[in-house]
Amino acid sequence: MSARYTLILLSLLLPCMALGQKPTAVKPYLDSVKHYRYLAPEKARVFASQGMDIALKVKDSNGIGQLLLQQGMIDDNDGNFEQSKQKYEHALEIFRSLDSAKGQASTEIRIGVVYLRNGNYDKAIAEFLKALKISEGVKDKFGIMEAYYNISWVYLDQLKNEQALEYLKLAESYNEQLPFSNISLNIYNHFGVVYNRLNKYQEGKFYLEKGYELSKDRPEYQGLNINILNNLGGIYAKQGNNQKAIALSEEALHRSRNINNYLRELQSLLALSKIYGKEQPHKAISYLNQAVLLARKQKVPRQEIRYLEALTELYIAEKDYKSALETKTRQYVVADSFFYKTMSQNIEALKAEYELTKSNARIKELNLINNKHQMELRHVALIRNITIVAILLLLIILGLLYNQYRIKQQSNKEINLKNTSLQHLLVEKEWLMKEIHHRVKNNLQIVISLLNTQSKYLDNKEAIASIQESIQRMQAISLIHLKLYQSKNTAFVHMPNYINELIAYLDTGLTGEKLISFNVHSDPVDLDISQAIPIGLILNETITNAIKHAFLNSTNNTITIEMKKEEGNNITLDISDNGRGIPSGFDIEHSDTMGIRLIRGLAKQINGKIRFTSNAGLHVHIRFVAESNLMLLHTHPADHAAAIS
Repeated sequence: MSARYTLILLSLLLPCMALGQKPTAVKPYLDSVKHYRYLAPEKARVFASQGMDIALKVKDSNGIGQLLLQQGMIDDNDGNFEQSKQKYEHALEIFRSLDSAKGQASTEIRIGVVYLRNGNYDKAIAEFLKALKISEGVKDKFGIMEAYYNISWVYLDQLKNEQALEYLKLAESYNEQLPFSNISLNIYNHFGVVYNRLNKYQEGKFYLEKGYELSKDRPEYQGLNINILNNLGGIYAKQGNNQKAIALSEEALHRSRNINNYLRELQSLLALSKIYGKEQPHKAISYLNQAVLLARKQKVPRQEIRYLEALTELYIAEKDYKSALETKTRQYVVADSFFYKTMSQNIEALKAEYELTKSNARIKELNLINNKHQMELRHVALIRNITIVAILLLLIILGLLYNQYRIKQQSNKEINLKNTSLQHLLVEKEWLMKEIHHRVKNNLQIVISLLNTQSKYLDNKEAIASIQESIQRMQAISLIHLKLYQSKNTAFVHMPNYINELIAYLDTGLTGEKLISFNVHSDPVDLDISQAIPIGLILNETITNAIKHAFLNSTNNTITIEMKKEEGNNITLDISDNGRGIPSGFDIEHSDTMGIRLIRGLAKQINGKIRFTSNAGLHVHIRFVAESNLMLLHTHPADHAAAIS
């Protein structure tokens, strides 16, 4: 069968060789490497090297990555784990640069196998889980199956059979959806091992015999075929059929030596030693000695330790304690050299007859004392250094704190100076505002005096009436400036006081013989001058109009003024009288008289809404919003009601 594969391979290579050229495609070399990797590893190396030259020449990055994987597997099979790991890591970098998910997943699997074969289970399972995540990301069923299988291998190697079986079943579910492959054989093989351990021999034999039939005539699967033969022999041995078991394992040993695969040869030698066991211990010891020598030759200490331990148990069973001690000593020497330094203490347990001399004990004691003294000195030095560092840090912190204190003091000094300056500016501003209000009030009084003088020289009653109305309006404004001049706060007018004084002025100057009562109710509202003047003028117009036109009788006449602060900054002003109201037929909403136009214009100036109603007298309702920075509520009495008659 091997000759048939060789002819197929040569049919691919000869056309190029006939022209004196090497194949320019990497795939034929990859196929050759895969074919010879177990049958003839040295030939596989040659084809891999030639393929690499071609891949590098044509800059086939994927081909380089695939060939590195194959070279890594050849090294892996020879026990050169460090070299194989380096090749896998190089391949991983290439596949990452190509963004090849399948290439990355395959390489993570191979790195995990290196960790697994060296007993580093945590790192192995981490690599397999990385591969699983990558394959799931691209929905690669083969990659997912391979990852599940390798995770089961980790648990299988740690004798965690239930967990191994769980992941094997997951792998099998994907295997049933895919074509036959080497992973299929590995799954069948591991099913056989797990079921053998669980004493389910028929299930184990089913999977192993299935794998054997599928691989026996396939050269590329000879390594797996050998493994299956050994495991199948193990089941027959447990069932008591040692003759069948020995025949299967001897066939496996013969095949492993034919393909020069030392890992499979070690497995076969161990399998034979287990089968012969206690019944023929000399043959078992012979096979184990061969395994130990082969492991030592291939420089695989983990396997050598394993076989030395099994050999020690056989020597003890044969009561050959001297050989047992020598073998155990060798086991600990190997372990101490490569893995576990502390295992050297266990050697002394098997060498109880070789006590340490007093001089060695004294040297060890002196060394311990010296080490203790050195440790104390180091401890003292460490404390001293920590103390010095702590003092330096403390000084730095104190320096920083002092600097911050000085900066803060300087900042506070500057702030105080600025505050003092601002205080002076505010005092000057208040004085200037008072002076402005005083002068505006005086100027208005001068204008009022001039108008009064002018009215004495007029004969036209309408002109005199117009001048008197203007005088009243200016008096309303003058009164506001007087209140601001007299107040400590030059920006705001306290409306309850202002309303009362305005009414007192109008009552004195206009009511004459009419007896009019004024009912005033105002919440403690302070308004900015920009809103206080329009409100004062509206009050002047409405009250003046009521005094002149609302009352026919000289008694029981009442004018009510009410200012309220509502929710938010809403202010309402209501001015009503109990006079005759609006004459019938008079449309106040569309009236174009001077007074009505003035009231509407003033209401619009403060963005207010005005409403006139006539019901047992005229009622004027104004609603406006006082801006938050223009209105203050003081703790004056809530009720500023006053009756002026």
